[in-house]
Amino acid sequence: MELGFVPPHALRDGSEHHYCLRCHGESVEWRTVGGRRHSACLDCGHVADRALVLDPAIRWWTDPEGEYWHETAGVFVRDLRGRILFFDRTAFPFGLTIPAGHVERREQPDEAAVRELREETGIAGTRLEHLARIPVPGDGCRRGADAHVWHVYRTADAVDADLAVELGPEGTSAVWLTPDEALNHPVPVTYAVRRLLDASQGALVSSRAAG
Repeated sequence: MELGFVPPHALRDGSEHHYCLRCHGESVEWRTVGGRRHSACLDCGHVADRALVLDPAIRWWTDPEGEYWHETAGVFVRDLRGRILFFDRTAFPFGLTIPAGHVERREQPDEAAVRELREETGIAGTRLEHLARIPVPGDGCRRGADAHVWHVYRTADAVDADLAVELGPEGTSAVWLTPDEALNHPVPVTYAVRRLLDASQGALVSSRAAG
């Protein structure tokens, strides 16, 4: 997504802005309906899965072509059987995902990974290993970006699948699946997670063998 309709001051004033993707009005509020989060424009009435959000608290930028990018950290949590923890997202993009979220402006990607893992699953105190840094054009999020740079991690040690998983508000229906099972699950994985699985599956398989 390009930001041509955004007033110039909003790109540099350090404030948070939410814009409707239909009328471009700054009059969006977020609502949860049927367990899914949506944006609603108070000006034109448009209800959508996403809006354009400029948030100075997270890392975002535009590239030379004007594309709006975000930075994200995600974690493959693996168990003793080589399965990965997934859950169903309640916010766009809908589908199976791994614990992940935007990197904040004042933190490093590894710090974001630890934070998101704790916030989205309740899992804390687990050592993480960095797998890759992967740009994913075409990866849309509810805040309006259609491109993300992903910092991908895995748990250094396998965890017990009986470990209590306490999902946050953006997730339901936690499930342990092998990468192949996830790619063929009735609930599709998100576009980004499919890309990450394709890029990281060798490392995930080797970690299973090591475990």
